[in-house]
Amino acid sequence: MGSASSSYRVIHLDVDGRIQKVVFSRFCSPCDIKELFCTALGVPRNTNLSLLDSSGAMVSIDPTMPHNTERLPYRVVPMTGGQLADKEELFQNVLTQVAEQFSRAFKINELKTEVTNRLAMLEKRVELEGMKVVEIDKCRKDIKKLREEMASRNNSNFLEDTKKLTPRRDVPSYPKYHLSKETVKALRLPTFDAWQWEPNEMLSCLEHMYHDLGLVKEFNINPITLKRWLLCIHDNYKNNPFHNFRHCFCVTQMMYSMICLCSLQEKFTQVEILILMTAAVCHDLDHPGFNNTYQVNAKTELAVRYNDISPLENHHCAVAFQIFSQPDCNIFSNFDPEAFKLIRQGTITLILATDMARHGEILDSFKQKVDKLTTQMKSTSPV
Repeated sequence: MGSASSSYRVIHLDVDGRIQKVVFSRFCSPCDIKELFCTALGVPRNTNLSLLDSSGAMVSIDPTMPHNTERLPYRVVPMTGGQLADKEELFQNVLTQVAEQFSRAFKINELKTEVTNRLAMLEKRVELEGMKVVEIDKCRKDIKKLREEMASRNNSNFLEDTKKLTPRRDVPSYPKYHLSKETVKALRLPTFDAWQWEPNEMLSCLEHMYHDLGLVKEFNINPITLKRWLLCIHDNYKNNPFHNFRHCFCVTQMMYSMICLCSLQEKFTQVEILILMTAAVCHDLDHPGFNNTYQVNAKTELAVRYNDISPLENHHCAVAFQIFSQPDCNIFSNFDPEAFKLIRQGTITLILATDMARHGEILDSFKQKVDKLTTQMKSTSPV
């Protein structure tokens, strides 16, 4: 009997000055207990209630609420609309604060941004894939056309183009362009605009550089031979979008400006200056317009000839010295064999170094030499 009675709770309520006894099982839900209280109070069952003890403190309506007696009944107060609104507002404020703290803790905004960005990327990818499907036939036709073009190029022998390598004898065949003082001054600067000049004007500028650096006078270079050589150089640059004669001029002009601005003639010999300038002029001769990676993968004549080792750069060197082998284009004709051998070796070294596959290796070697030189300078400098 005692065990059965312990499973029930008895709560005394003050209903308008009248004591109402409410009995419920301790297994009842808070909602069931609240409906019992509403029935005792005579109000609709969905009415929100507040339960207050004798001191006015609110009591939670649930099976574990403290037991009371008839002398100390709980007072039940139906909640008005205003009280409900205040309570709801308070609840919303608490909920907002919890949401903000949750967002900060789990980086919800960052996660939303990342998800949005990834969805955008996926949408773009789907769009691109759709374009690829639409244009797949066109791509195949373009690839086939490119292969046919390269096959026709590979069937021609670069080094047997005697028409281009034959020097011109109608020198000077380009109009002599007289450089103004402003042009001469601008030519020494790295900001020189190479895009506004015609080929004959660029040839005159190159000719001026060799004279201005004292190379023509120092090595007794025949001015007519210099003109013929520059014309032959011009004819042996293909009309590519990038690796063309204007690119040759841009690189040589930048080398010329570095020699002038850095006073390299005070640090290098005139032979070394001649090698620097000539290597710049020749560094992309007869460039076919496709890089080394293509040459190797397509197994072109150049790649086969040079065993996949810098095929383009080796070809530029070969064309350059085939031009020099023509007496009317040999600006080195006054050098003895040993001096010419050094010039040839230096020019080849510089042109081969333009292979970007070797850039990291060359840059590391340069940094090591700079560090070594810096250490030597510090050890010899006075304290």
